[in-house]
Amino acid sequence: MQTETFDAVEFRDGQRQQWNVAATGWRKWSELIDKGASGVSERLVDLAGINPGDRVLDVAAGYGEPALTAAKKVGAEGSVVAADISAEMIAFGRERADLAGVQNVEFVESDASSLDFPEASFDAALSRWGIIFEPDGEASLARIRTFLRPGSRMAISSWGPPDHVPMLGIPMRTAMQRLQAPPPPPGTPGPFSRPTPEALADLLKAGGFSNVEVEEMDVTFEWHSPEEFTTYVREIAPPIRAMLSPHPQEVQDETWAAITDAVRDEAGDGPIRLSNLALLAAGRT
Repeated sequence: MQTETFDAVEFRDGQRQQWNVAATGWRKWSELIDKGASGVSERLVDLAGINPGDRVLDVAAGYGEPALTAAKKVGAEGSVVAADISAEMIAFGRERADLAGVQNVEFVESDASSLDFPEASFDAALSRWGIIFEPDGEASLARIRTFLRPGSRMAISSWGPPDHVPMLGIPMRTAMQRLQAPPPPPGTPGPFSRPTPEALADLLKAGGFSNVEVEEMDVTFEWHSPEEFTTYVREIAPPIRAMLSPHPQEVQDETWAAITDAVRDEAGDGPIRLSNLALLAAGRT
């Protein structure tokens, strides 16, 4: 990745602020998110080979997924550590755990690069659309690998190319066209930083993982209307909000309206149902 194009510390600080703001939206839309994405959490737990009694690390866990799914699998004899850069997302994760009666998850505020645990202290690791936001994902994965016992597995997920992820691709394409903004350089941390099976596999391999395998999964989300879709994206997707934020409010409002029109053109004027391509990869220490 072209690390010289930005300062990693500054980048992480920006992400921390953006996700702290987005946490309010994730609270509001968590039921919709869970309905669409729960299958990815369940499959990541399977790919990581998690068993009852295991100790699991969830990196960039956000509001607590797949940590909470893993916590149910490991049971009372096991435990999960859920780490995330955003204090507000972590706070929401704790709320969700409390509401679900899950008591075997510890939430830790930390970016992936700063995690520090004893060597070989976990049986598995996970990251659902999380490690792909890390400026130095390769080095972070190499660090995480030292926390895992020999023979353990780590499972991660990414989004496919923008054209196959309309939930994010439509808003980003529309915003770039309206604002005459170039696409980010390949590898830029974010939802589309590892959009192919090869790129996602290479990320794990660069972290020292072996026997890496990648699979695809359809992730479908539904909204009542184009307007609700735009509100959802506006409230839960920091990369798109960050693209618009430097512009005058009038330009931002016009761009959001254009996003509403674009999704209406794509999916109709009634309920919106978008199928998105997710990539899941797992490798062994």
